[in-house]
Amino acid sequence: MTADASDVKAYGKDSLGRLGIRRAQLLKNLQHFVVAAELGSFHKAADRLAIVQSALSRRIGELEIQLGGRLFEREPTGVRLTLAGEALLEDASRILREVDLAIRRFDLIDSGQVSLLRVGFNGAAMMFAPIPDGLQRFRSTNPTVELRLTPMLSEQAFQALATGAIDIGLAYELGYPHALKSQQLVLDDLALALPEHHPLAAKAELVVEHLDGADFIGMDLAQSGLMAEKVAQALQSSGVAIRVLMETGSTEATLSLVAAGLGIAFVNRSQSGRHPPNVVIRHVDGFSVPLPLKLFWRAEIETTVLLRFVETLAGQFEAAGRVV
Repeated sequence: MTADASDVKAYGKDSLGRLGIRRAQLLKNLQHFVVAAELGSFHKAADRLAIVQSALSRRIGELEIQLGGRLFEREPTGVRLTLAGEALLEDASRILREVDLAIRRFDLIDSGQVSLLRVGFNGAAMMFAPIPDGLQRFRSTNPTVELRLTPMLSEQAFQALATGAIDIGLAYELGYPHALKSQQLVLDDLALALPEHHPLAAKAELVVEHLDGADFIGMDLAQSGLMAEKVAQALQSSGVAIRVLMETGSTEATLSLVAAGLGIAFVNRSQSGRHPPNVVIRHVDGFSVPLPLKLFWRAEIETTVLLRFVETLAGQFEAAGRVV
């Protein structure tokens, strides 16, 4: 049962209606509070709001009752915020700005002047130059489209697509079950990251058998379970067993631990340009985990804007000669 369904069951429709009214009253009272706080005078605030001072005082009183504390100290020359009132002013100003922004954004999108495209992207993919180049090109050629970019791991992107939290995902195909449309951009793979003074770093060639018994920094199973499973299967098929000393949830954390000499790790080959100076990235003969990098989206929300985004990024990879 969803949270909304639980609320309906717990409170009933009438209670939800009253809750909505209370929220509306709270927002209105916050607006009056902010004006009074900024002007430091109920009289001046009432003039600004075009209401009588007694109505403003009543609004502030309602807000103090709703919050359970005093917001102003009354003084002969006006009003002064309490410590709690100062804290509320910062939050209330931000809330009202966000409400205004939401209304303006809705009006622009509703009128067709601005479109919104929510993109979840795997940070490792940004190391491919066509990605940032493609984003810049899309922005310049689609100035009325608002791009909302959110970094997330591939498995998180599939979950976000399923719930509708994002419109399109830039993610690696890991075998996650889905019925999504997709466009492949490039094929990545895994490579080995190790400290420059590690014994394996001195070998002219690395083969998968060299990894047997090595101390590894693994992937967080809660966030990257499918990727970890692919790695385990590839090693097992080669008859290699490794020791996972710790797990991390990001490439940055993994490379930092490798740089500290705490173990070696598999990272996307595309990360070879972002590793610390005392870390080397090596190919391992006999070990491969192909990682197709794709754009994913739900067919039912396919729009002209979304397809233009797909075409733009795919076009950048074509121009770079990197489509697989």
